[in-house]
Amino acid sequence: MIRLNSIGAAVFALAALALPTFAMTHSAPEKLTHLDTRGQLQDVNLAEVVATAQAAANDGDGIPTAWCGEDRTTDNTANAVFPASKAQFKVVYAFAADRPNRFAGWRDAIQANTAIVQRFLSAQGGGTKAIRFDMGTSCGPQYVDIQIVPLPGPRSSYADNFSAISGAVNRALGVSSTPRNTIVIADGLAGGTQEYGLGETIMGVSGEKSGATNVHNRGGLTSILFSKDGAAAPGASRWGWWPEGFLHEMTHNLGAVQWGAPHSTQPRGGSAPNYGHCWQGADVMCYVEDAGAAHAMQIDCAGLPGAIPQNYDCGRDDYFNPAPAPGSYLATHWNTYDSAFLAPCGEIAPACGGGANWVPQAPAATAPPTVNGGLRRGVKVTAGVGAWTNTPTSYAYQWQRLAAAGWEDIDSETGDSYLITSDDLGRRLRVTIVATNPDGSASAASNPTVPVGGAGVNRAASQTSKKGKKSAAKAKTSTKKKKASSKKKAKAKKKPKKKKVRL
Repeated sequence: MIRLNSIGAAVFALAALALPTFAMTHSAPEKLTHLDTRGQLQDVNLAEVVATAQAAANDGDGIPTAWCGEDRTTDNTANAVFPASKAQFKVVYAFAADRPNRFAGWRDAIQANTAIVQRFLSAQGGGTKAIRFDMGTSCGPQYVDIQIVPLPGPRSSYADNFSAISGAVNRALGVSSTPRNTIVIADGLAGGTQEYGLGETIMGVSGEKSGATNVHNRGGLTSILFSKDGAAAPGASRWGWWPEGFLHEMTHNLGAVQWGAPHSTQPRGGSAPNYGHCWQGADVMCYVEDAGAAHAMQIDCAGLPGAIPQNYDCGRDDYFNPAPAPGSYLATHWNTYDSAFLAPCGEIAPACGGGANWVPQAPAATAPPTVNGGLRRGVKVTAGVGAWTNTPTSYAYQWQRLAAAGWEDIDSETGDSYLITSDDLGRRLRVTIVATNPDGSASAASNPTVPVGGAGVNRAASQTSKKGKKSAAKAKTSTKKKKASSKKKAKAKKKPKKKKVRL
């Protein structure tokens, strides 16, 4: 759960484990810190292959997945790619004084996390933007400038202690006069056996405000990923180390998910600090929270193939949309796509993939899929793919029906048509479609249909069909019999009845 501490800053503890409250000091009373465990984010899997970038990551298609540079405990300003005036995320590796410096076993995984996240974000944004990290080492501009921070105290001073780690790291980094957020790998500093992440964000009026003056553009926010004490360093893993947590916590720093978002877990009109995600998946920021959440978890977007089988904002209506519709929530409230910490792909190339000359352009839906045909038992309905940008080369289908718990997949119904059965009577249907091109995939769902009716409702047989002629003849014979019976009854009524007379 999420607890509000005594100084007015709230700390999120969204784990199933009873983790302690982590206190922190900040000038904004609406500053919250979300905690997310690997168990809670188990369906957010960034660790598979990045479909079109990672296979060629070391051949110019995206940034490398292996790190190169000099181990540094200071900022590498000499090789910095971006001006200090630009808002950017600083990546830090931190370890306690009584634990060894294992940066050599972590650096490739941290670089891979960055490569995976960048390619995913650029594909989800239609090849337009990704995060601006502090980049540049002595090996080149395509490597993350990872700063090593030896924490001055023993592990006991920092285990499960967000405030202590954040304070020590930010003192080591020094004061920044320009917007800077920090993402920290806290090696071995999880107090128990559960790996988890903590990410700060600002909620409430200032957090939801639209445009460049939103408080999240000022930076000063921290995310920390806590690894288990004694666990092996990830080594040269090109799939990184828990990159889903890496992206999830940084997205909190970017300002998601606000309480007023359409699919916020916060009960409508509330401000309880134990809610800060969404209930509409498959989505990087959505998972089941406390029992009092606004809505049960519901899978509204199909999973995607590739490195991240989730969507970055399912429905494009809660926290990220490159082009929100006029008057919509993200057009009038905070949209993380407008964050100062996101940069055009051309500015941060080759981070988005495609080398220096092109950026990925995955499909994006501009009109939803459709369900076409009569909604009656025994009728076959067909799916219209809707409209998509960036020329999809293939489509995958999944038919669903609405149940009490939300939308459920209809087993084995993955074609472009569906024969309605008795199981669908009185229930609404829809089709979800995943569109794919060489740069990636995206999903969209049709609008729900009206409830399915029984066979033959409002459907008279044709008088010229065999069945219709037979029915008509039968009806004619029946009519003649009825008329004859009526005449017989009428004649019987006219015949005088005999009466008994008493003499």
